[in-house]
Amino acid sequence: MVYSFETNVLPEWIDYNGHMRDSYYGLVFSLAVDAFQDEIGFDEAYRRRTGCTIYLLEDHKFFLREVKEGARVRVETRIVGCDSKRFHLHMQMFNGTALASVGEFMELHVCQHPQPHAMPMPEEILQKLEAARLSESEAEKLPRRSRGLSL
Repeated sequence: MVYSFETNVLPEWIDYNGHMRDSYYGLVFSLAVDAFQDEIGFDEAYRRRTGCTIYLLEDHKFFLREVKEGARVRVETRIVGCDSKRFHLHMQMFNGTALASVGEFMELHVCQHPQPHAMPMPEEILQKLEAARLSESEAEKLPRRSRGLSL
């Protein structure tokens, strides 16, 4: 299953070279993760009700093409792996039909009270992640896989 997020590149995201600053690729990926989390059930109501949220543990990005001011970018998110506390995302950012960037992200389910600590996610959300997870053969075909990110 592919989850999709779109946004426009804002003028303040542009650097002195006339293209999107590297840190804003991270922002776009982060916004796409937020949209993904909302879609699978880690939304604002869940966070408020449970005191649990998602923390980023690790990320890797490949910068493949320039993205200019005003471009409409689309991020496609796929689940590469998951266990009771973590999920591993592979994300592709497109500028039109051109692949502009690829990122992989390891996310952790965290209960924030009394102090932040990893906690198993609810079974119904874990089932959604597992149902959408790519097979190993599908995951092997993804472009620009990170070298050291694994569950």
